[in-house]
Formats: sequence, C-alpha cells, structure tokens
Amino acid sequence: MSEEAKKVKNAAWVKTIPTCEARGKLARTYAVVANDAGEVENLYLAMSQTPEAIEPANAHYLALLHNPDSPLEPWLAELVSTYVAILCDCEYARICHGENYRQYYGDGDKSEKMLAALMDGSWRDAVQDRRLRAALVYTEKLTLNPAEMTGEDIESLRKVGFDDKGISAELR
Repeated sequence: MSEEAKKVKNAAWVKTIPTCEARGKLARTYAVVANDAGEVENLYLAMSQTPEAIEPANAHYLALLHNPDSPLEPWLAELVSTYVAILCDCEYARICHGENYRQYYGDGDKSEKMLAALMDGSWRDAVQDRRLRAALVYTEKLTLNPAEMTGEDIESLRKVGFDDKGISAELR
C-alpha cells in the first residue's frame, strides 16, 4: 500500500466497526469481502452499521470492475474509474482506483505519468492512442455534463473499436 493509500485508510467520519470487533452477520460479511490478507476495504468498514448493504455493494463493484467477462482491459476500467474520481474530486476513490490502475497497467513510470496528466488536466496533450482518448473524452462528458450526452457520443466510441458491451461497461 502506498503512502497515499494509507492516508485514506481511515477516511470515514461515521463510527465504523473494525474487523476485530465484528460479530454475527457483520463478521460473516467481512469474511466474504476481505482481501487475501484478511483486510476489509474502508468503504465496507464505513458501511458496517448496515452489514446487509456490504455484500451487494461488493458484488456490484466486482461485476463492474473485476468481471472476467468484461471487454474492457482491467487497467482501462480502473483508469476510467480514477478519472471519474478526479472529476468528482473524491480523493478516496482516486487513490484506491489509481492504485488498482497502477497494478493492472504494470508499467510504473507510464502509469504515474498518466495519473499526473489526469490530475493536472494535461492528458489531452499526452494521450495519443485514439481509443484511450475517446474513452476519456466520453468519461469526462458523462461525468460532468450527462444531460448533454447524445447518440453521437456512443458512435464516437464505436468508431475507435468499442463494442456495445464495452461501452455499457464504461457507462457505469
């Protein structure tokens, strides 16, 4: 975990129930959503007052971002999620999805440059790949101006190789 990720580890402002204090349904739910190291994401700790919401939220997350049937490369799905977080000024999601993007992309220097370009707004100059550029343009418009979306926005994604399944995966 990076130093930046450690900053948001305790980002919830509501009372959370740590894994060591969880009992009954919450303990069973934490066991389902814990990572290989037995850690539960802060997002799910923040939901600890309503354990019934945790598993559906985790299933939704996995279906969108970690679905082996997704036509989007995992790095692209995480990069899109990171960009949405940046546009919405959500530090927690930016850091978490940014960490995932770095991991999936695999090239530390290139991923750091991409994340920096998204953060400072210079990505339009940095991104030469037409498919990636189209995905980011679409993501930005859908996030900031959803009422302005048209069928032409979808067509611009098709023109660079996205199929409808990939487009719907990006619509999340």
